[in-house]
Amino acid sequence: MRTIGLALTLLGTACALPPANAERPAPPAAAPVKGQMTFLYYNDLPRAAAFYERLLGTPPRDTPAWVRLFDLTDTATLGLVNAKDGTLRPSDNKPVMVTVVVDGVGAVDAWYERVRAQRITISEERKTTRLDDKRSIHAFIFKDPEGYAIEILSWTASQPR
Repeated sequence: MRTIGLALTLLGTACALPPANAERPAPPAAAPVKGQMTFLYYNDLPRAAAFYERLLGTPPRDTPAWVRLFDLTDTATLGLVNAKDGTLRPSDNKPVMVTVVVDGVGAVDAWYERVRAQRITISEERKTTRLDDKRSIHAFIFKDPEGYAIEILSWTASQPR
């Protein structure tokens, strides 16, 4: 019996939780992020790919037939995936917005004219929105062929009130 009691005492000591106010070690550092990819899922991948090729003015990377990758910057990529081969499936509900950040109000306006010239319906007209005392955005929004919202945006400095 004495051995069982000692074993339970040692087991209890080994499994004891630290006090609630004990310092916890910091988690290990994460490796630096090298890029970002957003994947959208389509019932009609060829139609979506043609839309983005016209919109962006560049063809996708050479990829397998079920995916199309469009480089937006050196480290940001938009991926279009067909309805059956990717991790997810297309949905009528599109709770995603792809925001393309450009440099300056003039750049937003140039994109606006490009989108209009391609007869793409604008769902939210260009406007400047004050976010706080230091920041505003100038942006507009349109939708792609299957309803994903695409925002073209530039950060701007807020003007004093």
